[in-house]
Amino acid sequence: MFQYLIIHSISAFKGERTEAAIYHMLVGKRSSQTFQDIHAYNLTSFFGICRSLKREELHQELMDLQAKGFIQEEQGQYLVTSLGLSEIQRDAVEELQWLNGLQYHQMDQLFWSRFLLFVQTASNIEQGQNQFIPIDERKEILQWVKAKYQHEKHDLQNLLDHLYNELYNLFSQFPSWLAELLTQRMTGGHRYGLSKEQLAFHFNLKKLDVDVYITSAIHFLLQNVLNAPQSYPFLFGFCNDLVQELPITQSAKKTLELLRKGHTFETITRIRRLKTSTIQDHIVEIALVDPSFSVEQFVSTDAVQNISRVANHLNTNKLKVIKENLEEEYSYFQIRLVLASQ
Repeated sequence: MFQYLIIHSISAFKGERTEAAIYHMLVGKRSSQTFQDIHAYNLTSFFGICRSLKREELHQELMDLQAKGFIQEEQGQYLVTSLGLSEIQRDAVEELQWLNGLQYHQMDQLFWSRFLLFVQTASNIEQGQNQFIPIDERKEILQWVKAKYQHEKHDLQNLLDHLYNELYNLFSQFPSWLAELLTQRMTGGHRYGLSKEQLAFHFNLKKLDVDVYITSAIHFLLQNVLNAPQSYPFLFGFCNDLVQELPITQSAKKTLELLRKGHTFETITRIRRLKTSTIQDHIVEIALVDPSFSVEQFVSTDAVQNISRVANHLNTNKLKVIKENLEEEYSYFQIRLVLASQ
């Protein structure tokens, strides 16, 4: 699963990005470059899906793929071989289609952590066990679950019954082994869920595979719950406050608010006391995800047409190459903004 994901990513990057770009995409680095990359190469679904990934783990997987003949390295950049292309065409992984990393990046783990701790809490209390070691000791998760329990404790069994029915409906759409893997991850009364290492051993997978399968399943749950909250009201209660208008950073949101109030670029830079380049990064980030955002307040119509024409003709997202072919007429910010809007 994880290696299939890597081959797919390298194929999408078309030899134009390094190992660092792959790593930053998978761990969800919130930088302007990474945001632009995932949009330019249609890899938004993979953003931040392996947040605990270590750089050396990725490097080892790349070395393994090279040894198998699936990829090759040229001047620090990777390309997929004909054998690698055959591999991803032969073994399409359905679960990868469920991933929606950018959309759910700031809510998937919170939703799942709340859910797991609440199940542990409610199950133990229903069985008369008021003393237990919580599986998640983060303050924000503990406080949320405590408030949830206080709100629901008057009719806890009814909630658990409905929660079971909602989960059964969704889990029944998974392959049976994946439904079992997720169930084995849960902690209840008198039973602790398996660690990811234990799950990897039990299901004969790599830990990185377990990470991706769990994330893809969480995204499947979120997609169904958010698309039909009336059908899954109890699961919706674990994520309804996490839904965002746009999947952008908090800092970019503040810049967007000022733009919507009519402030100029220079005024925003002064109000926020940030570097010009930082505000530029925010504007590019906004343009990437907001189809209603007009870039022509920063780039002329002629510039948009010229940059678009050259980028399409060259079939590349390399800023330096595009800038040189435009005879240095436009800034990197203007080029990035035009590419972002498309």
